[in-house]
Amino acid sequence: MGRSIMIVDDEELIRKGIIARLDYLGFSFDVILEAEDGLQAVELLKSRLVDIIITDIEMENMDGIKLIRMVKERYSHIEFVILSGYAEFAYAEEAIRLGVNAYLLKPVSNEELRKIMEQIFEKLDRVQDQRMRARERERTFVENKNMILEKKINEVLRCTDPERARQILGTAEDEGVLFSYGARYVLVAVIGIDPESYQNRRFEYQDVDLVRFALKNIFDELSESHPHCIVNSLTDSSQMYAIVSVPCSWRQEQGGEHFRQEAEQIFTMMHNMLWKYIEIAITIGVSSIGTTLYAESLREAQEAFLQRVIHGSGNLYFYDDIKILSAERFPVSELNKLKQYMERHDTRNIWTLLNEILSDERVSQYNVNYIRVMWVRILNTLLRASNAESSYLAKQLENMLYRFEQLAAYKSVEEIRKYLYEVILKGLEEEGNSDANSKDKIRMAILYIKENYNQDIAINDLAEKFFMSPNYFSTVFKKETGQTTVNYIKGIRLEQARDYLEKSEKSVVEIAKEVGYEDSQYFFKIFKKETGMTPLQYRKLVQGDGRSKRN
Repeated sequence: MGRSIMIVDDEELIRKGIIARLDYLGFSFDVILEAEDGLQAVELLKSRLVDIIITDIEMENMDGIKLIRMVKERYSHIEFVILSGYAEFAYAEEAIRLGVNAYLLKPVSNEELRKIMEQIFEKLDRVQDQRMRARERERTFVENKNMILEKKINEVLRCTDPERARQILGTAEDEGVLFSYGARYVLVAVIGIDPESYQNRRFEYQDVDLVRFALKNIFDELSESHPHCIVNSLTDSSQMYAIVSVPCSWRQEQGGEHFRQEAEQIFTMMHNMLWKYIEIAITIGVSSIGTTLYAESLREAQEAFLQRVIHGSGNLYFYDDIKILSAERFPVSELNKLKQYMERHDTRNIWTLLNEILSDERVSQYNVNYIRVMWVRILNTLLRASNAESSYLAKQLENMLYRFEQLAAYKSVEEIRKYLYEVILKGLEEEGNSDANSKDKIRMAILYIKENYNQDIAINDLAEKFFMSPNYFSTVFKKETGQTTVNYIKGIRLEQARDYLEKSEKSVVEIAKEVGYEDSQYFFKIFKKETGMTPLQYRKLVQGDGRSKRN
């Protein structure tokens, strides 16, 4: 592991001399800092910590003893060596009290300096090893704890006897779940990873553990204000179980409807964040609010989850809404058509469909949940139908999607229909402007690639350079060029490589580096795969043809 050091002395010649001697003695450092006095040393440590400080005693502004005292209070891990011309007992006594490794008098011999530096390096290695072992023990402890919790939750959710479920759960509250019976209300969700997440080739099926990890992190972040847990299903590798809980007193104060809204917001945000940032599509089925965590909770969540068979994957389904979803007049075909009309920018038919989907007849037939379900579906449809990266779509639209309380501001269904129509029109307008702007950015990206094709070009860096998300950049790039970014860069590199092979005597290794491939074997494989010939076979062919023509 690389080490870092700071030399503190008011004479530059002495600082440089110490650095040179350490190098001569074979001690290497990733970082070497220099400071003229204690004050400058403290300032440097604010931006870059070091492992070792070698300091003089007598310096202006702040002497070595004051420096050690101040640094030890803030950064106890830093090891100190005093290298001074003052052989005063008071200094040495204070240095010992502060835990300094050595008080060396100038001029110090190479052997003394080597000995103390070896001791410090051994101590740092020991401490590092202890920390790594402690982290490994902690990681193993957490993993074992999570495995026990996962097994316990899976068992509870398959237990048909509520009393037995209570016994199984046992001390789960001590393990961070905080589901004490009779004191809390809970919602259980089944989260399924949709096949399209793998079919779009961004992820392979064997990457399911990475997808689960992303799911867990996002859910934990979004649910941090409530007791919660998310565990893997031990019977279906593509599913996870998520649980959100609130105290009974909270529900009585806020109302069950408010708990439903908070859970809906959490799951909706998770659903859209996964799709927006890593193109993972999930379907979520959520149980009704209960007080007992057992098989009935899972049954309800799974029944809600199965609505995807009828109404499609990639949506959020609540058990309480099944009556609405199962109704003969649920607008499945209308929602599908709405997406198509949004993609075509067919505003006239969009308005017609909005009036059908949110007709007075339909709304009066169901409860307020119908409006909320449609609110989410329509806004999600707009997000999916559009690739625009505008601030309006990226922020305002998502804010509307997560704030269901906004619905209470409208006095009639007619107002909701008109507002949604205005939102869709604004979104489509923003998308058009964004598309035009994005095309210009892609053209600039193409020029940048042509000028820097031999550099290490990452899609994420390109997207950031032109203020686009990686997913959107890739989508627009392929639309404009007919190729993925990776294939486009590869094409330019191979074109240049062919030119070098034809017109120069450079070796294959040299050409590989010239066009951006540090690994010549990798370049060899790519060239042969794309041309059907090795680089040398290609050179022989083209240079031979050239000589024949000249003769």
